[in-house]
Amino acid sequence: LAEIVDRHVEKRQSRTQELAVVTDTGKLLIYDSATGSNVQTLDAHGACINCVAYSFDSSTIATAADDCTVRLWNADTYACLHTLQHNDEAWAVTFSKLNRS
Repeated sequence: LAEIVDRHVEKRQSRTQELAVVTDTGKLLIYDSATGSNVQTLDAHGACINCVAYSFDSSTIATAADDCTVRLWNADTYACLHTLQHNDEAWAVTFSKLNRS
């Protein structure tokens, strides 16, 4: 499973399009889709990751896995922000668009 996002990354000072790929071994792999180079590899979960999604503003990555967790990641630092525990395997994640005024 993979999701591509086009975003400006301050620390790299360039416009990049990143590809997030998840594995059945619990890894979250981030690639620069322009060059194909690996930007980051995370041991994100203890089991198969079933889904990955970028937030609409590209600041957060969400992963859902067979270890009964959903995790939220900072898309710039790749630090885990939150771990949400569930009773069953997590199969999907998505972000809603908020229209707040």
